[in-house]
Amino acid sequence: MQKQTDYLIIGSGIAGLATAYFLSEHGSVTVLTKSEVRNANTYWAQGGIAAVLSKEDSFESHMEDTLKTGAGHCKESAVRQVVFGAPKAIKFLKSIGLKIEDEPMREGGHSRARVWRSSDFTGRDILEVLIKAVQRKNNISFLEKTEAVELIVDEGECKGAFTRKKNEDEIKKLAAKYTILATGGLGQLFSKTTNTRGSGGDGMALAVNAGLELKDIEFVQFHPTALAIAKEGRHFLLSEVLRGMGAKVVNKREEAFLSKFDERAELAPRDLVSRAIYVEEMTGPVHLDMRHIEAGMIRKKFPNIQKALKEYDLDLTKDLVPITPVAHYACGGVPTDLKGATMLPGLYAVGEVACTGVHGANRLASNSLLEAIVFARVISESLAKSASMDVSKNVNIDSLEVPSIITEDINQVKAYGKRIGQIMWEGVGIVRTVEGLKKAKKEIVKIPARDYRVQHRQLVCYKIIEACQARPQSLGAHYMTKEII
Repeated sequence: MQKQTDYLIIGSGIAGLATAYFLSEHGSVTVLTKSEVRNANTYWAQGGIAAVLSKEDSFESHMEDTLKTGAGHCKESAVRQVVFGAPKAIKFLKSIGLKIEDEPMREGGHSRARVWRSSDFTGRDILEVLIKAVQRKNNISFLEKTEAVELIVDEGECKGAFTRKKNEDEIKKLAAKYTILATGGLGQLFSKTTNTRGSGGDGMALAVNAGLELKDIEFVQFHPTALAIAKEGRHFLLSEVLRGMGAKVVNKREEAFLSKFDERAELAPRDLVSRAIYVEEMTGPVHLDMRHIEAGMIRKKFPNIQKALKEYDLDLTKDLVPITPVAHYACGGVPTDLKGATMLPGLYAVGEVACTGVHGANRLASNSLLEAIVFARVISESLAKSASMDVSKNVNIDSLEVPSIITEDINQVKAYGKRIGQIMWEGVGIVRTVEGLKKAKKEIVKIPARDYRVQHRQLVCYKIIEACQARPQSLGAHYMTKEII
């Protein structure tokens, strides 16, 4: 017998859990996550949530900063919806137990201090209060260590997903009146990233295989200040708030050099800072320098970052901390309307996997957690209007056959993943060339993977490269040059 739920949410980061919380008022919710609930990129988000909460600031200013950082490629109506929805998003987080600091911080691209934090690990704090909030709801269930293999599309409508539990071969059907993709980003498609191991663009692959196109996926944002030392497949993020508080980016001669590239220096948008560091790294290592800032203030504002750096025998108050730009955030993804709906009836997308138009060609710092909360509520409100009509709706997929899949040895899968990361970093990274993109596409196609998980990654990589090739001119996070700098 098929398992059925009213709302199937694929992904358990801030976008997935917030959507689950809101939708639980209207029916049964099942949250599918291929790892464990806490293993999401949200957990590692440090900065905070951008929101206009004071008379000294304005919605218009927040919108202008977002549009300018997005290089004129944002969808203004989506930006307006998110910016004006920010105070309500903060109010919601406070209502479920998040403690917000009294004073906002400033980050790159923002003309004012409007980034609200709970600590220097705000993402982790949000995830913890959301987990507790959804656990108090009786009609939300979790399927951990279970992934969506393929969306169920029947009669032109999404009706759930075919699922597979980790280390098991059986494919099961999970029927749903509505399915919401909240699978996060694609940073693991690059060898250097802040993203967790599961962030390989799975939701985007599911959407493409269901017949949808992706949008703006050439705009992969590289975060300029990640710790230059990798651990367990990812680089530790060094929050933009550090630069907002006065940290300097210095070269091998301990000279601050960013002002040569942009007058905003350390507070320029991420694409500009990343490229500047990329160029400077060609002549030597680059570091983050906070030694000129009062040590007690650093310890007070960044206790968690300080603790994490101790593992590497580093101290913000005393040391030059080695940094490097790494893949961080997908500005594009599965296109949605202002209600979070995709072009496939029954399918919605929220969070990083979605392309709402908010981020344009380059995301403004701390708009991502904000977008996830705002659109989670919007999706819930939209579906609530049809909930009364859907009470008797029965999704019958008994007659559908489960797809056949191939799995390969996990070590082989990891080896393919590593090769994909190398190809993408070298050919589709911070600086791109026509020849580099052409070579990367050939190399991606040549990987002889039969495992569906690797093929999902190959598919998304191919789509990213195609999008890059279709945009020969530089824009925002997509930077093209005739020669490698």
